[in-house]
Amino acid sequence: MKIFGNISRAMKRVNAGKILTKGVGIAALGLVGYDAHYNGKLQADLYASEKDAKSTAFYLNNSMYSTNMSKIQEAVRDASYTMELDSGWKRFFNKGIGYIKGFTSMLVDHVVPFGLGVGALLTKGKTSKLFAGGLCVYGAYEFVKNFFGWGTPGGPIK
Repeated sequence: MKIFGNISRAMKRVNAGKILTKGVGIAALGLVGYDAHYNGKLQADLYASEKDAKSTAFYLNNSMYSTNMSKIQEAVRDASYTMELDSGWKRFFNKGIGYIKGFTSMLVDHVVPFGLGVGALLTKGKTSKLFAGGLCVYGAYEFVKNFFGWGTPGGPIK
C-alpha cells in the first residue's frame, strides 16, 4: 500500500495543465514538421527532375544540331551530352535545394499552428494555456472545414 501512497503523492505534484499544454505544443510542432518533411521530399524530387530535364534537353539539343560539319566539335558535344546523362552530383544538390524549398514553403503554409505550437511549448502559465487553447480551436476548425466541407467555397455536397 505504500507504493500507491507514493504514486498518489507524486501525481499531486504533477501539474496536469502544464503537461497538457506542453503536449499540445509538441504534438502541433510534430504534425507541422511531418507535413513539412513530406512536402520537402516531394519537392526535392520534383525540383531535381525539372532541373535534370532542362539540362538534358539543352545538351541533347546542342549535340543534335550543328552549325558546321566539324567532327571534333560533334565529338565534344556528344561527350558533354553523355557526361550530363552520367552525372549524379547535380541531382544531389538540386534535391537538397528542392527539399529546403518544399520544407520552408510548408512551414509558411502552416504558420498559424507552428506559431501556436511554439508559443504553447515555450511560454509559461496562462499564456501557454491560451496558445494551447488556440491550437485546439484551430484544430477543430480545420477538422470541420476539411472533414465536413463547411467553410470552403461551394460548401458541402448536398
